[in-house]
Amino acid sequence: MNAVWKPASWALVPVLLLAQGCGDDEKKSDKSYTVRFSPQVRQEALRCGTTYPDIGTSRGVIELLDFKMYLRDVTLVRANGERHALTLAQDGTWQRDAIALLDFEDGTGACTTGSPDMHREVVGTAPEHDDYTGLEFKVGLPPELNHLDAEAERAPLNVAPMWWSWQGGYKFVALDIRSQANESFYFHMGASGCRGSVPDGFTCTADNQATITLAGFDPEENHVVLDLAGLYSELDVNRVPNGTTDMMPGCMSGASDPECPVLFSQFGLAADGSPKALPTTFFRVR
Repeated sequence: MNAVWKPASWALVPVLLLAQGCGDDEKKSDKSYTVRFSPQVRQEALRCGTTYPDIGTSRGVIELLDFKMYLRDVTLVRANGERHALTLAQDGTWQRDAIALLDFEDGTGACTTGSPDMHREVVGTAPEHDDYTGLEFKVGLPPELNHLDAEAERAPLNVAPMWWSWQGGYKFVALDIRSQANESFYFHMGASGCRGSVPDGFTCTADNQATITLAGFDPEENHVVLDLAGLYSELDVNRVPNGTTDMMPGCMSGASDPECPVLFSQFGLAADGSPKALPTTFFRVR
């Protein structure tokens, strides 16, 4: 019997080697892609220390104070609909697992709470194709990571200004500006109505998970524009809170905050955190 089976086993060797070779080829077919984000005001780059006129319904003048945002699950979409999630580079600072922190301020001008360090892109690998035509990503952290102890976490979940101690979670978006009437006008998007504690866990009335889907995106050619003129287009940045129905300038993700529905809509969310159609006024492809 041994004499019969031995040649057959040797015959398998080239097949096994060929299979291993195919696996190596598949591995080598992965390519590094960079998804670039471009914060703007209309066609002008958004920078600290610069003022921008004609913003919102009152045609206000704004200046940037801070702008950071958590993203996750960045996915490239081929023309045939095939989807490939980026395997993010684990850089120890901005990217961890499938999560990335974007930071658009450099600590100059009125951005006094920031630092020179910036991160305007997400870098990762995906199968190499020349027909990527779409992009999808989520804004924010998943509920299972949103209520970790930031002081004990690894980057980028250890950024203190992105931790909402009173809310028991992270800010998914922290965008602060100032206008003529408001020294600070806030947009802090995160989960809302949360109760609990770090050791015991949390429940939230709205997780506020936004999924952004953009067509016409080639990672080799295009940027994702974040247009503040579009974000504030239906809002009065000079509105002064009345102290009763509106407690502070801007939106802190409160269910009854009058500024939140307009800002949430630019992320494809209703005021209660449920999904709705995404406009192309804040997020768009350039």
